[in-house]
Amino acid sequence: GTMTNGRSYHTASVLSNGKVLVTGGWNFVISFNSTELYDPSSGTWTTT
Repeated sequence: GTMTNGRSYHTASVLSNGKVLVTGGWNFVISFNSTELYDPSSGTWTTT
């Protein structure tokens, strides 16, 4: 899947359950204060 908001200059952390939490960043127009969670087992992104 794809992220809801593609972003650069973000932080990504692998959690103990194997999911990846992506937070912050910007898309060269606006800054994001949102987070998205990636589940590699299903290939899906969830806005948190």
